[in-house]
Amino acid sequence: METHRYKSTFGFVDLLFNLLVGFTFLFMLAFILINPVAKKEVLDPKAEYLIVVSWDDKSQNDIDVWVKDNDGNAVSFRSKDIALMNIDRDDLGARNDTFAEIVGEKDKIEVREVNREVVSIRSKSPRTYVVTVHYYGAGFGKKLNENVTIELIKINPYKILKIKDIYLEDVRQEKHVFKFEVLESGDVVFHESEELIIFDMINKSVPSTSVPYMDQ
Repeated sequence: METHRYKSTFGFVDLLFNLLVGFTFLFMLAFILINPVAKKEVLDPKAEYLIVVSWDDKSQNDIDVWVKDNDGNAVSFRSKDIALMNIDRDDLGARNDTFAEIVGEKDKIEVREVNREVVSIRSKSPRTYVVTVHYYGAGFGKKLNENVTIELIKINPYKILKIKDIYLEDVRQEKHVFKFEVLESGDVVFHESEELIIFDMINKSVPSTSVPYMDQ
């Protein structure tokens, strides 16, 4: 009489387990191929320092930030990306805080009241920077004064290095905010200064295309 005492299903279970592992590996491989790792050099938006300029969110006034390094490179609405400095948005006050579209027979208006300009510095190399704010133009409300707050932020590691409030009294006025130097060690030191950027550019007979007469 044949006996089943020494028969076992372990071999069949092992085969199923190995097949499951194999299918899992193939699935993971396919997933990686479908979603390739982004190239760091293409999608890395890292900044080392941020200069954040903000004013009353409901204000219609157009305030501009200017940043110039010790090599004469100046970033502003006129030149938004230069020498690893860039300005992310030229905020015109209330003028670019709305979006209007026609939905059916009605006008749909979306409002986002934020008055803020941000300059990113994407370099840790030793340089000296001058920061100024410029009262470009008053809005329809004709408000002739504006309180502006400027923050200098270090990103890596995150630290607010300085906050300063500037009071602008009238259109076309430019005021010095601060002058800071990035040292070889990565430390930041501030220097006493009253330097202006636009005023100096005009006095040095810079071509009229560089002088801020009109926002774009």
